[in-house]
Order: sequence, then structure tokens, then C-alpha cells
Amino acid sequence: MAGALSHARRAPSRRLQTGEASTIIVRMRTTHMQTERERARVASPRRRGPAARAGATDRLESLGLLIHGLSKAWREELDRRLRPLGLTRVQWQALLWISRAGGALVQRELSDLLDIGAPATVALVDRMERDGLVARSAVPGDRRSNAVLLTPRARRLLKTIEATAGQLRREVVSGLSRDEVDTLCTLLGKAKQRVDALRS
Repeated sequence: MAGALSHARRAPSRRLQTGEASTIIVRMRTTHMQTERERARVASPRRRGPAARAGATDRLESLGLLIHGLSKAWREELDRRLRPLGLTRVQWQALLWISRAGGALVQRELSDLLDIGAPATVALVDRMERDGLVARSAVPGDRRSNAVLLTPRARRLLKTIEATAGQLRREVVSGLSRDEVDTLCTLLGKAKQRVDALRS
């Protein structure tokens, strides 16, 4: 009788221990599953929520505006710094394009590079010729075309233009590492090639 009572007293204790063990096991399994899910989220960047995907889409859609805004702001700042030379923006841009072409450029090509029409280019070259910045020369074998050449005065001005443009360029990229600049140029070059291919 005493043995039976003793056994009855100990039995609930064993059941309690078994229940506690089951609870611990369940908790361990739940914690393990949560940890695995967290690892999966970190290891799988593609499984992003709607907000993250929307952010990436917004950045892609704003890419063109970003490039345009950078180009516009850069051009305006250079124009401000070159103002003491007494040149309009289209004039110093024309001098730079002619200089990069080796000192002479067919008038039609200059029109394309400046993205202005033929009549506007004629008026521009007329004014620059009067100011002693360029001279016209016939293109051998093409009576309808004129080449626009730099004058000694324009070459002297170009030294200041190139120095000012170089200083601004260094200031713009001063916050970027060399690797970042190289990557930026590579990616923009690829995008430009793609656009050129779509236009051809």
C-alpha cells in the first residue's frame, strides 16, 4: 500500500518533467526555424518586399533625369566661371569642340555637336569670326562645305577654358574614389553605346 502511494506521488512529477521537456523542445524548434528564415532572407536579396522593389523602380525611372540634371548643373557652373572671358555658353562650347577635333571642324559637324540648326550655326560662326575667334576655310573637294578653324586668339582663350574646366571637373569628382570614377565612366559609356545602337 505504501509502495503504491509512493508510486502515485512520483508519477505526476515524471509527467511534469516530460511536459517541460516537450515545451523546451518545441521552443528550440521554433527558434531554429526563425533563425533559418532570417538566414534565408539575408542570403536571398531577390526576395525583397514591395517597398524595396518600388524604390529600385523609382531609381531606374529617375536615371535619365539624374543624368540630365548633372549635365545641366555642370554646364551652368562652368558657364558661370567662364563669364569673365566675355564668351557665351555656345561660343566656349564651340571652341572646345573645335579644339578636340584638332583645331578644325566642318561647319555641319559643329552644328550636330552643338545640337543647333544650320541657320543658328551660320549666325554663331559669323559672330565668332567677327570677334577673331574662328576663321572659315573651304573644304577640299566639297564646295558646299566650310571648315571652321581656330585663330591664335581662340587658342589663347582655350588655355583658360581648359584650365577652368579641369578645375571644376576635379572638384566635382573630389568626393569619389578612383575606382568609383572608373566604374561611373564605364557604366555611362555602356549606356551611351546602347543608346547609340538603338538610334542606328
